[in-house]
Amino acid sequence: MTPEEKAAKIIKDNLYMTISVASKKAEPWAANIYFACDKQYHFYWYSPIDSLHSSIIRDNPNIAISIFNSTAVGDEVDAVYIKAKALEVNDKMELIKGLTIYGKRMLSTGFATTKAQIGRFIEQYKDFQGISKLRLYKATPIKIWKLAPSVVLNDKFVDSRIEIKL
Repeated sequence: MTPEEKAAKIIKDNLYMTISVASKKAEPWAANIYFACDKQYHFYWYSPIDSLHSSIIRDNPNIAISIFNSTAVGDEVDAVYIKAKALEVNDKMELIKGLTIYGKRMLSTGFATTKAQIGRFIEQYKDFQGISKLRLYKATPIKIWKLAPSVVLNDKFVDSRIEIKL
């Protein structure tokens, strides 16, 4: 399997990603988030508008994403790292598109069990607008890396990354 195929599999097989943000004062924060992505690897999630990571994204859209299986051991350990720009989705058509992608992911991973649930989820797009406390976010990758094979130095594993194009 090529590094690109491995990265695509990691993204497909994992339910959660960690986003890292930093305020304009360089104060860091990380959040673990259930996500969905489209075929162009735009990542979607929703969060409360007043959560710390949401507040920071409004001021600084530059984020980092890490996706990996935290239960992997030894040679099974693999990860994808992404530098991205995040934004709050405000356009109605983009919001419906993102909720549709998110809904399909919920159905495929068991967070929803019927197409009717997903239909209602998408129809309730106003729950992500106006005075609502929720917002849908979209991250567009700028650069993507995959964990490279480890090198052993004095019996210690040393990790590195390789840039890939998805």
